[in-house]
Amino acid sequence: MTLFKTAIWTGISTVIKIIFNYLMWKIIAVYTGPVGLAVIEQFQNFLQIARSFSSSLNQGIIKYVSEFKHDEDKKSLVLSSAFPVSIFIAIVVSIILICFSNEFSLKIFHSLDYSRTIKILAVSITLYSLNGLLLSVLNGEFEIKKYVASNISNTLLIFALTVYLVMHYGIQGGLIGFVFNQSVSLLLTVYLVVKSKWFKLSSYVSGIDKRTLVKLIRYSFISFAPVLIVPITLIIMRKFIASQLSWQEAGYWQGIMRLSEAYIILLEVMVNIYFLPKISSIKTLAEFKAEVFSTYRLVIPVAIIGLLFVFVFKKQIVMILYDKQFFPMLCLFKYQLIGDLAKIGAWLLMIIMAAKAMVKVLVISEIIFNITLLIFTFICVHYFGLIGTSIGFAINNVLCLISMSFWTMRCVRNGSFRLVT
Repeated sequence: MTLFKTAIWTGISTVIKIIFNYLMWKIIAVYTGPVGLAVIEQFQNFLQIARSFSSSLNQGIIKYVSEFKHDEDKKSLVLSSAFPVSIFIAIVVSIILICFSNEFSLKIFHSLDYSRTIKILAVSITLYSLNGLLLSVLNGEFEIKKYVASNISNTLLIFALTVYLVMHYGIQGGLIGFVFNQSVSLLLTVYLVVKSKWFKLSSYVSGIDKRTLVKLIRYSFISFAPVLIVPITLIIMRKFIASQLSWQEAGYWQGIMRLSEAYIILLEVMVNIYFLPKISSIKTLAEFKAEVFSTYRLVIPVAIIGLLFVFVFKKQIVMILYDKQFFPMLCLFKYQLIGDLAKIGAWLLMIIMAAKAMVKVLVISEIIFNITLLIFTFICVHYFGLIGTSIGFAINNVLCLISMSFWTMRCVRNGSFRLVT
């Protein structure tokens, strides 16, 4: 499948996901209020952490299945090594969740009300892991239509299930809906994989190869650290805001953070279609500088105009996205939008680093700036209350932009990008 067709199919999937996610979170906001939004997001971050262990090899599967697409023996080693290990990890995680469900509920939510939901999560982990593994195989085999079909079906099923449960059972219903994310479409994913011409059951049961497993673990660790650090940071921040202020105000903070995430999702579509492959292919310094400057000349003015629009019409946007219950979050917009602009600038530089395989710098930066975000939030909330969350966010992102600008210029000067002058 060509890059253009791939971009079209993934774009369709992304648009559908954005639309139905908006509708779902709108309904969650209306039916559960700021407290419900904060609690459900807290649980979703906990889900990400629990599931990240069982899906830790997925990026490695995508890489090596695509690399050995026409070498059945090597591809078989990858699949037969990854599948049993991932399922074993999922079972171990499930046992831990069941045994310590009360402790997790108290630690994360300051309540035992969610221990039963954590046990339900434990049961679904293995199904989630299996679906993720099969989706990774489809991705690695460049079966984009099938990959997108499975993701779209999951989006629609989860939307219907979660909305029904939220409307009838409130916060607990919403949590259970998220528990079954990526599990409800498992039967379809299995069908799509089994019916593929390249599918061979023997490839999945030929035994674990230690050398292949080590390669999978090494590659997957690169993406595993950031995947783990972000939800941990958000859980700590949300818990801190709830303890220092209230779950209500944690919900206001969560509302503004979801809005910030929306900009990056929209940028990702553009970057994945054009900027990332373009930057990856550039070999000369002059062409590199020209492409970076032209991208910034386009993106930054558009971002400024967009953010000014958001600031002017912030009240209407809160009503559209959430509900009038969320009007107290209006005070957060000024500093949050400053942080958003800095984040967009830094994020484009991170994409350049990723395109030029500067993985170590990216991983270390991700860890450092998640830690500093916690520090700035703690300090600013202590002195300024709720608005301190946005002040801390802005300070952290400005420092991140400065840091990424420094590292990008340093990599250009010392030849790390391997560009011809």
